[in-house]
Amino acid sequence: MNTLHRRIVRTLAALVVTAVLGAASRQARAYPQFQFSSGTSQCSQCHYAPAGGGLITDWGRSEAGDTISRGGEGAFLHGAWSPPSWLALGADVRLAALRNDVGGAQAPEYAAFPMQSDAYAHVALPAHLSVYVQAGVRGDVGRDESVNGRLSSVTDRFISNEHYVMWRPSASGPYLRAGRFFAPFGLRFVEHIFYVQRYTGYDLYNETYTVSGGYMGGDWELHVSLFTPPPESFPLPLQSVGVRESGGAAYGEKRFADRAAVALQARLGVGGEATRYQAGAIGKLWVDRAHLLFLGEADFIRLQVPAASAGENQFVSYLGATYFPVRGLMAGLAYERFQEDLSLGRTAHDALDVELSLFPWAHFELLALGRFQFLHGATTSDGDHASLGMLQFHYYL
Repeated sequence: MNTLHRRIVRTLAALVVTAVLGAASRQARAYPQFQFSSGTSQCSQCHYAPAGGGLITDWGRSEAGDTISRGGEGAFLHGAWSPPSWLALGADVRLAALRNDVGGAQAPEYAAFPMQSDAYAHVALPAHLSVYVQAGVRGDVGRDESVNGRLSSVTDRFISNEHYVMWRPSASGPYLRAGRFFAPFGLRFVEHIFYVQRYTGYDLYNETYTVSGGYMGGDWELHVSLFTPPPESFPLPLQSVGVRESGGAAYGEKRFADRAAVALQARLGVGGEATRYQAGAIGKLWVDRAHLLFLGEADFIRLQVPAASAGENQFVSYLGATYFPVRGLMAGLAYERFQEDLSLGRTAHDALDVELSLFPWAHFELLALGRFQFLHGATTSDGDHASLGMLQFHYYL
């Protein structure tokens, strides 16, 4: 077997491995907690996507082994084999066990399931072009993920919730990409349960077809996007779940001394029943001496229903602090609030989150998450609450 033949076989084998691991896809999220705290100021240094999220770059893999984890080799396949320079591969697998208590006769609920298994591929092409694909299978634990009632088997649940073509001449400067992905907006947490994702158009499996362009500067970046949901005539692997909106979004971030950032953002989503106007801000601050990273997001939303000539003003926010006591350990505490209608009382939801992540070795993470929600509304009473406890095992290839 000649050298070229062996390389082709190895490349195909790696693609098969990542495809097999892609068994329960969820959104391609990131860890905004690592911006500044790991010594990296831009999310795009660790990810191929300009705004972060998804497959990590060689730089990101190096940081995972040298800075984030207790040790180990962060390279693909733990460094046992390196894909050719034009190809990047990866996969994420998460196994979860949870206790969920939302009240009622069936509470609490216990479950154990594969929470995530995504496969990724990034192919570099001539003329500064590249193709990116993420694929897997929709999960079905704890959520109704049906698409027009058409999901009935594992094969029906196959999904490619991110795929795009990108033109990007260099790490800094302009870029343009088109395909299926979320328009840059907000803090891109791994956990989709946070209010700033669920109520701003960025819920699970709700990726849109998007055209996005922007500019990456040394201490600032700008992203402008137009988006629309997948047409209902598209096959199941290309369908989305949730609110279907078309519109545009803009996100601009300014960084200061590699330890702080302020961002402004806006989004317009036009759906079949309502139009959503959103504007907000994000703040990030790294306190090196205390090993603390503060993250915050606040968004005001105007939900307008043309058919009823009515609307409501909403507010959603996140404020959290993450502590890095030693290398390989991350502890977080956060407060969330979602006000469904600012003009009415008893329409607020508050949540307190506690997270503890251990990165014992490159490619591995153990996560414990606790969440307590205070619920207020027309169908709830004072003191009603819900709680969630979750353990996760995360491995990336």
